[in-house]
Amino acid sequence: MYPASDRIFVPARRACCLGIAMLLCAFASGTSAQNTCTATGVMAGLKYAASNCAAALSSSQHSVAIWFNENPISAQDAKDFQTTGTVEPAQNGTQRTFVLIMFCPGGGAATASAAAVKSISLTTNHAKSLLAGIQWNIKSPKDFKVENMTGEVKPGGKLGGKIVGKWHKTTYDLTFDVKLPATDAAQAMDCGT
Repeated sequence: MYPASDRIFVPARRACCLGIAMLLCAFASGTSAQNTCTATGVMAGLKYAASNCAAALSSSQHSVAIWFNENPISAQDAKDFQTTGTVEPAQNGTQRTFVLIMFCPGGGAATASAAAVKSISLTTNHAKSLLAGIQWNIKSPKDFKVENMTGEVKPGGKLGGKIVGKWHKTTYDLTFDVKLPATDAAQAMDCGT
C-alpha cells in the first residue's frame, strides 16, 4: 500500500506534465502560424489553391518576395527561400503548384502603400502541367489591382495585403499577412532605391 502523499503527488505531476505539453503545443502553433496567406485562381484552365507561404526581403531595395505554395513549406525550404528569394519548381522530382511574386510594397519606400505598387514579377507553376506556368512582369492597373497593402518593409517587419488580377490565361487572388525575415535574400526586385 502506498502512502497518501504518493497518491496526491502522481496526479499533481500529471497535471504539471499536461500543462507543459499544452504550453509547448501553443508555442509550436504560434511559430508555424506566423504567416497567413491564400492564393487562388486559374493557370491555363487549371484551378489552384495555396494556403502556405514564406517571405523573402531585400531591405536595401525595400523589395519583398512572397511564395504561395499548395503543399506545406518545410522549415528548410522556407530558410532557403529567405536566403535566395527563389523557388525550385520541383521538390524531390515532383512538380510544385505555386505562385511567386516579387514587388516593391512601398514603391521603393519603407512604408507599404497600395498606390505605390506599380509592377510585380509573377511566376507560377502547376504540378499538373508544366505548360500552365508563367514568368512575367505585370503592370498596374492593367494586369492587377492592389486592394490593400499595409506594413513596414524592413527586417522583422510585418506586411499585409490583397492583390487580384489576370494576365492572359492566369488569374490570381492573393491575400497575405507575413512577417519579413531578419536577413536579406540574394535576389530581389529593383525598386529604384
